[in-house]
Amino acid sequence: MNAPPDGISVGTRLTKEDIEEAFETGFGYRISGINPRRDNQDRRYVLVFANEDGPYDDSVTQGRFEYVGEGLTGDQSETSPDNSTLIDAIGGGIPVHFFYRSESDGRWEYRRLVDVLDYDFVERDGRDVLVFGSDGMKAC
Repeated sequence: MNAPPDGISVGTRLTKEDIEEAFETGFGYRISGINPRRDNQDRRYVLVFANEDGPYDDSVTQGRFEYVGEGLTGDQSETSPDNSTLIDAIGGGIPVHFFYRSESDGRWEYRRLVDVLDYDFVERDGRDVLVFGSDGMKAC
């Protein structure tokens, strides 16, 4: 899925159900942060979600994001399924669709396709966490 589905563009605000319908996927009872998926031709893509009031210290500013990997306790791992998918996406190998939700709005804003450029382990609160960096957001 190298482009957003029809009807989805930068700034579109969507409910969980809208996203499930547009991307032909299901999340169960809630959306998690990193969601590896496959399209109907078995090509990989990722849906990434950041919450303003979420449990991670994600940062979204002026076309760049720093996204904290999967795992709320202990050291995070490069080999966890979701973190390894974002690592695989470095260099544009896998399309990454980025969504953001502010505290004031229960809907997800589609920000755009992003390029994951790098990642690093960072010590935070006594544990090692993966921080993924992106800039150079793609136009949709």
